[in-house]
Amino acid sequence: MLRLRFLKENHISISLISVILGLSGCVTSTDGIQKSQDQSRALSGERTKMGQSYNLNADCTAATIPKVRLVQAPAHGSVNFVSEGVYSNYKESQRVKCNSRKSPGVSEYYTSQTGYFGKDMYKVRVSYGEGTVKDVTVNINVIKN
Repeated sequence: MLRLRFLKENHISISLISVILGLSGCVTSTDGIQKSQDQSRALSGERTKMGQSYNLNADCTAATIPKVRLVQAPAHGSVNFVSEGVYSNYKESQRVKCNSRKSPGVSEYYTSQTGYFGKDMYKVRVSYGEGTVKDVTVNINVIKN
């Protein structure tokens, strides 16, 4: 009986922890603008791809080319945006076929100041051209090279 009670109590705790951790990476929305956070790592002084944006039709052609702008610059480095072919990462069945080939998109690259290591962050706003707008906070752990 004691064993069953222990399992029930811990199951509730594990479920609660799972819900809390699951929500920590969720996209929220304020005033129609989706907000999210990304965690990443970069080697000190090295250009590192942090993310990419794309918007594809069901036939894998570009619906729009996203516009990405820096809202808050990093304190210890720089960010640049490059229009280039990217591999999408759709999870839904209709566009999963697009993931195996490059499509038009915008990549974000971060480079820390040479010799800097520690925490850094920046914020970007991505507009997809069909009404979707996302603000993304990118938290970076810069590691010694």
